[in-house]
Amino acid sequence: MSDTYTLSVFNDSTQTGHFCIYQAPPDTNIGNIITLAWLAKPAHPSTLLEFEWELDYDFVWTKQTNLRAGSIVNTSQAWSANLSTQNQIDFDLQGDAYTFLNASQGGYEGNLYINQSQRVQTKEAYVGIGMSGKGTFLVESQPNMKVVMTPKPTYWLVFSNYQEGQILDTSSVTDTACQLEFKGTTYMETILKADDTWDSQ
Repeated sequence: MSDTYTLSVFNDSTQTGHFCIYQAPPDTNIGNIITLAWLAKPAHPSTLLEFEWELDYDFVWTKQTNLRAGSIVNTSQAWSANLSTQNQIDFDLQGDAYTFLNASQGGYEGNLYINQSQRVQTKEAYVGIGMSGKGTFLVESQPNMKVVMTPKPTYWLVFSNYQEGQILDTSSVTDTACQLEFKGTTYMETILKADDTWDSQ
């Protein structure tokens, strides 16, 4: 069983919004990777919240198309994965519906593999990975393409109005985000201060 990570966050600012956690992108063989708002919770001033998660990976896909920054993604399917014995999945179009098939061990430990069949249509869906049952990264579908992602979970916290599953333009949010560095522990505390800067312990 994976360790449970806990983040305690306090809104000591005068603003109401959402605390949102997103992850640094994995290494991948595909360009134009989409980063999703992974975990998000609303908070008024003086609110204390906790986020909890485990390093449990998932394969995810969605049939939505023409996604762009600000779009909210609702994943159509999520299959459990791990980085060693169940790190490969097939993605196929059967009849008129997409589905995952044949979870297996593949390639090298530490990678997650998505094998897209010849029936998959270009840009008709998005495939990717998630953690703790919620999507983190997506790429456009391509027939006969094997997607390889090597996760390196690094977490960032931002305060805005993002919802879970919303596509982020990370180039515009990272300057105001707080990198969450657990440094050998599975618990940390962060405060959004009155001047909208962060104080982490």
